[in-house]
Amino acid sequence: MNVNKWLCAAITTTSLFLTPYFAQAEQYPQQAEDMSEALESFYSGDWDESIRLFEAVSARDPQNTLALAYVLDAYYRKKDVDGIVSQIETETASAGETGESLSRLGMAYFLRGKLLANVLDEALTEFRSAIENDPENSMAYTGMGLVYFQKRMMPRAKGFFVRALRQNPHDVMAMDRLGNILLVDEKKPAEAKEIYQRIIEELPTYPDGHYFMGSALYDLGQTEEAIPYLKRCAELDPHGYTQGFDALTLCGDIYLKDGKFEEALAIYEEAKKVRPDSTYVDYKMKLAKEKKTSPATKVNDD
Repeated sequence: MNVNKWLCAAITTTSLFLTPYFAQAEQYPQQAEDMSEALESFYSGDWDESIRLFEAVSARDPQNTLALAYVLDAYYRKKDVDGIVSQIETETASAGETGESLSRLGMAYFLRGKLLANVLDEALTEFRSAIENDPENSMAYTGMGLVYFQKRMMPRAKGFFVRALRQNPHDVMAMDRLGNILLVDEKKPAEAKEIYQRIIEELPTYPDGHYFMGSALYDLGQTEEAIPYLKRCAELDPHGYTQGFDALTLCGDIYLKDGKFEEALAIYEEAKKVRPDSTYVDYKMKLAKEKKTSPATKVNDD
């Protein structure tokens, strides 16, 4: 799993934590049906069609950070990062420096910044300019959070995700990364669970929402409840483009830990099809086979 100290003190319970995000949820309708169609194309590996569909969503809902992020990810997988960055630079010059155009440019630079770390600072510059032009631009706040998340500056990232969600309670990308910080960095799986439950309600076909929901339940010791979410993630992401592979391995690990060796082996076999060269899966399969033939009925393997 793959993520303002003043804020941490102010947010101490789940109810306090969630209320500012979702109280005005009706302001930004999430086009779940259109997003689901686009997600299906992406996870089938049809990059061009997914770009077309996500761009259509983005045109109707310019503050949908997740849709634009998937557009950029599809171009990355097509090995055409320079092409999409140049396109967005041209669009920004044509549109003028508005909050919307600058936030899109910042997202493009964020994509390039994953390849060239120094470009992340250019992304920050564009996001700050977007906020100066439009203080209510939620994508710019989410973008700032993404940059600081990439830099592993989690308190700052968290603060910007919170600000984004105050502007747009439907920003699944902001919710996702905020939940990740709670789950991984702050070790607060109960609070993360609430966020991912909201994501699943918002966008049921988003694989990562199910994966992190399962992960939160796992961390809470609710392993049986975690398995259906992990399996759903793997169904939605069968090629392991995002969290599908990790969902399978975590599910296998749960079965292994609970002494269900046949089930563990079956899941690891699925994971092996996704990533044939995974040494982790090889090790776990070997362990499951050894345990299966040993007198032990349960393994406590962390």
